[in-house]
Amino acid sequence: MLFTPIMAAAFGDWLEREQIRAALFSARPQLDATLLLDPDRPLLRIPLPGGPTIIVAKLEDGPTSHWIVGIPHPQFPTLQETRTLDELVEQVLAHLDSCAPASGRP
Repeated sequence: MLFTPIMAAAFGDWLEREQIRAALFSARPQLDATLLLDPDRPLLRIPLPGGPTIIVAKLEDGPTSHWIVGIPHPQFPTLQETRTLDELVEQVLAHLDSCAPASGRP
């Protein structure tokens, strides 16, 4: 079976999402039980204590695509673009650290 360009791109997105999941799990093993992988899209949800959720998603903008991190905030939610998967993981971990209770990590 030969992959079409669309199939190959989708497969690449799933592989990248798995790399992100694995890097987050490696840095915070306790996250493995809470990371929610979307079954239909290259999207990852990370629920935070108290209800909000960090969203990690592949964004396609014309001929280019990149990963973004959606950071929840009651008044000022933000979308942060990333250049690399390592940068994305660092942004997620930094936000998790900023949300962690003073006694330790989530």
